[in-house]
Amino acid sequence: MKKLNAFSKNKYSQWATAYLFLLPAFVLWLIWFCMPVLQSFGLSFFKYNYVMSNDNHFVGFENYVNIFKDKEFLNAFVHSITIVVFAVPIQTFLSLMMALLINMKFRGRGVFRTIFYSPYVISPIAVATVFMYLFTEDQPIVKFFTLFGLENTSWAVSVRYALPLVIMMYIWQQCGFYMIMFLSGLQTISPEIMEAAEIDGANKIQTFWHVTFPVLRPTTFLVITYGVITSFQVFDQISAIAGQGILGAPGNALSTLVTYFYLNAFKYGEIGYGSAAAVILFILIFLATLLQKKFLDKDV
Repeated sequence: MKKLNAFSKNKYSQWATAYLFLLPAFVLWLIWFCMPVLQSFGLSFFKYNYVMSNDNHFVGFENYVNIFKDKEFLNAFVHSITIVVFAVPIQTFLSLMMALLINMKFRGRGVFRTIFYSPYVISPIAVATVFMYLFTEDQPIVKFFTLFGLENTSWAVSVRYALPLVIMMYIWQQCGFYMIMFLSGLQTISPEIMEAAEIDGANKIQTFWHVTFPVLRPTTFLVITYGVITSFQVFDQISAIAGQGILGAPGNALSTLVTYFYLNAFKYGEIGYGSAAAVILFILIFLATLLQKKFLDKDV
């Protein structure tokens, strides 16, 4: 009985220690995430303006109805979806290929790992500045793309090319981060399994498809999920291109759900209306995550 009581006390002590270590993170999560989300959700049902506070009042679902009637919101929605549809698959594929390369044993792979990862730690504003210079009229990269029928113009000020420019710079900067995630997944694969597949006569493609890729499915789910979330939240690059002009320039070609929320909430002062846009963005991200979970549920 004494041994049982000692075991129970020891187990209770371990649980108490674990919860004490988790408590600071939980409190910060409540303060910096949960409370702002609930506050934004509540404000989305009000006409709320910091400047004209006397006119603040409950409007129910009016903000949501007006948002879906707004052509600028629909335009921003299309741009956000476009970024996600193009950026997520491309960066997932490229980061996986980079991870497969780095996972091979060859001299100097540590250098390549640093080179591949370094774009992720560079400021997005700095990246946008360099890309805007590289993709100006008559630059070598722009002239190269003219071979494929594109115009010799500065992409950052072009309504047609501004969004592809943002997608390109975003992918370039994010691949290194997802490469590390895939690399961690690759290093969990037992060498004995790979050797067994080789002994059984499987070539590299068959080994990847039947051994490597199934093991990487949980990592792939995480990469895609995080990629969708961050792709919906692209802002710094768009802000850098706009400069001192209107956010979303040129000609609203770079308006997204995030810029739509920012302009309405902070520039125009319509906090309630902007909060409704933020709630819609949150719902979209949540639904996208659920869809991915459904398709990969058997493997994750």
